[in-house]
Amino acid sequence: MPAPRLVLVLDPDRVPAGSDLPGLAARAVAGGVDGVILRARGESLAALPDLAASVQDRIGPNAMLLVNGDPETAIRLGLGVHLPEHGASAAEMRARLGPHAPLGRSVHSAAAAADSAGADYLLAGHVFPSNSHPGQPPLGLRGFAAIAAAAPCPVLAIGGITADRVAEAAMAGAAGVAMIDAIAAAEDPETAARIIAAALARALAGHAPHPSTATHAPEDSPTMTAGTETLQITVNGKPQTVPAGATIRDFLSSKKLSDSMAIVERNGVIIPRPAYPATALEAGDVLEVVHAVGGG
Repeated sequence: MPAPRLVLVLDPDRVPAGSDLPGLAARAVAGGVDGVILRARGESLAALPDLAASVQDRIGPNAMLLVNGDPETAIRLGLGVHLPEHGASAAEMRARLGPHAPLGRSVHSAAAAADSAGADYLLAGHVFPSNSHPGQPPLGLRGFAAIAAAAPCPVLAIGGITADRVAEAAMAGAAGVAMIDAIAAAEDPETAARIIAAALARALAGHAPHPSTATHAPEDSPTMTAGTETLQITVNGKPQTVPAGATIRDFLSSKKLSDSMAIVERNGVIIPRPAYPATALEAGDVLEVVHAVGGG
């Protein structure tokens, strides 16, 4: 099941009372949202089955619809399931749902991400400071990148995501983004979704597939021993000498690290792993290389 790229988390407790939630979902989908997660708790739980049916009627086949944490309702209505980090595992739920139903999971650590086989996508956050988590420290881009590196499926960034932050999330390895207020609280949800969808398309343009499907570098990629000219760079605060023309992959290979074993920040920007084979190092580059727990 292809993962969604732009997800609206629709929470009755996070929109004004009396709001037309199915209509809100329909407008968001018209603007480019391709996944909707219905999340309810407390008193809203009783209305969840009716709300899910109404949203499905309004958005039809134009977006993936998932129910958060209520597999019984999802199965009864033929919808997807979104799991919290704690509870049934993705593998257990996949066995219950079968191979075709959409399945997502929220995670907050690289270990949880690595233990998510069976999910179509993961939501990881909160990445930036968020009204949903007052006083709680965010993952930050480095923390998100570690989760994306460990995951067996595409990871979407959530928490404090705006159109201006989509590119940063994509550079950290996000295959998409999810949000609540940036769309649901907007004066015009369709326009807000369209702006974010356009920013996401630009950010993801030219990016390779999820690292688990990335191909190896061409055989004629330069190695760390080829050539006589060298460059001076700084790696984790220490000076290093590398051959001219060496790529990030070449450098990692010289340290006996595969692409999936490291997260690389170059001059303050996290480089997506699929770009390692084509990213040539330059004199004066400053790299921060972090070993990624769990591989990719």
